[in-house]
This record gives sequence, C-alpha cells and structure tokens, in this order.
Amino acid sequence: MNQFINFFWTVLGFAAVFHYWFSVGLSAWFYVFICLSFISAFLSRNFFYRIQLSRETKFYERLGVRFIRKFVQHGDLANRIAGKNSTIQRAADPEKYLSTIMMYERYHFICFIFFLLTNIVAIIQGHYAVALLIMISNVVYNVFPILLQQFNRIRVLRCYNQKSV
Repeated sequence: MNQFINFFWTVLGFAAVFHYWFSVGLSAWFYVFICLSFISAFLSRNFFYRIQLSRETKFYERLGVRFIRKFVQHGDLANRIAGKNSTIQRAADPEKYLSTIMMYERYHFICFIFFLLTNIVAIIQGHYAVALLIMISNVVYNVFPILLQQFNRIRVLRCYNQKSV
C-alpha cells in the first residue's frame, strides 16, 4: 500500500514539472537546476533543524498536518489498511526514525528546490498556467511533506526526551 501511495503522489507531483521540461526541451537550465537541487542533499542536519518553522506541534496542526498525514506513505490510511500503528513501532528506535525523517525531509527539499527553480524559469518564459500548476505541485508534493516531517521530528524528540529523563 505504501508503495502505491508513494507512486501516486510522485506521478501527480512531477506531472506539471515533467510537462514543462518535455514541452520546452532539456536545456542547460534543466541540468543546472538538477545540480543545484542535489547540492541541498549535503546540507547538515542542523540546517534542517534551523529551518524548522516551529517547535510546537500545535503550530503544525493548525496548518493541517494531521489531515495531510492521512494520505501519505506510512500515513494513517496506509497504516489502517495494513493494520499497523507505526508511531508505536517506530518509537522503540527513535534515532532510526529520526534518520528516516531526515531522509524524507532531504528528498522533499531537493524536489522543492528543483520545482521552485523550474517554476521561476516557467514564469520568466511566460508559461503562466504551467507555472501555477508547478507551484501547486510544489506545495502539495514538497512543502506539506516537509511540514509533516518537521511535525514528526517534534513528536519523536518529545517522546525521546521524556524517556531519557
């Protein structure tokens, strides 16, 4: 189930970006944007901790993260279908789960940068409809998952710190 959800969101998320680059052709900008995006994979863990929007779960809940969590890989819907409670299972190894959170956050940050740069060049070139679709895709496919990972990190760290006290 998780792979299906992952595949669905990836196809949907990349559709507008793929359409743009397919229609204009793979110029040098495409390769520059890919390189710039992948550079962000080497940012430190501290960078991602510093760009975290809040240290309070309520902030993320007001942004709708609990709703988003229903429809993502390893989310509420997938866990319900599989008969799992991933929060309890992952809490047993918080360091491993924090590494998984960081991996997801890095992936979506790489995609966020690539989508953003593609969006900027699409606007400059006057492809406004596609640029709007890319912007919406960026929010749904990258910004929401990044917020979800930030929310998850707060929850895991809170649990982990309570256990170590």
